[in-house]
Amino acid sequence: MEEKVNFAVVGVFVLVFSAALIGGVLWLSSGKSYGKSYDLYHTYMRESVAGLNVNAPVRYRGVEVGRVKRIELAPGNVEQVQLTLAIASGTPVKVDTVAILSTQGLTGIAFVDLRGGSRDAPNLKNETEEGYPVIRSGPSLMVRLDASLIDASHMLRNAARLSEELPTLVQRIQRSADVFDDMSNELARAGTNASVKFTSETLPEVHKLVEELRDMAASLQRTGYQLEQNPSILLYGKPATKRGPGE
Repeated sequence: MEEKVNFAVVGVFVLVFSAALIGGVLWLSSGKSYGKSYDLYHTYMRESVAGLNVNAPVRYRGVEVGRVKRIELAPGNVEQVQLTLAIASGTPVKVDTVAILSTQGLTGIAFVDLRGGSRDAPNLKNETEEGYPVIRSGPSLMVRLDASLIDASHMLRNAARLSEELPTLVQRIQRSADVFDDMSNELARAGTNASVKFTSETLPEVHKLVEELRDMAASLQRTGYQLEQNPSILLYGKPATKRGPGE
């Protein structure tokens, strides 16, 4: 004997299941899951966000506090990327909190890292009538490295130019020292009372100035030689002198 199918029961089951599914999707999209509620924030990146995906982690000082909800070009400004972040309610996002694009270890998985946020700073609030609170963004490690390499290149070029100009500068200082030396010698040979008084009061200062000029010339010569041999000292300074046993 064939069993009869109760189409009414099947229809009710399908309707209840569909309603539950739609309700779950709406609930998740509202920023709540597993009993947590989330607040939405915007941040704007001026660099490429290649490798960052929707649902990528948002971490605050290494602790996961949310997810990247949306990635899109900033409205009206193609030079910026607008990120919408869903961050757990109660997370102390401060006015001095900064969002930085980071990567995780060797895997290279991109995520948004929230840094800064001093204890006494006020919480970040939405100051506009539309949209969400905006977290300031900072340059990623790669951007900072690129900037450092550019600065290092400029410094090395300046060092090369300085090492080329140092010999001329040293010669000018040396000539100035010779002129002062000749003047002091002529004044010392003068026989008038005025010159005697001048030499007794001023000549020591002139000799001191001459010695300082000569020391400066020698120092510049040494600096030029060091730069020529090792231009990296402009970036890292002189290498530490190794101490002997017992020092």
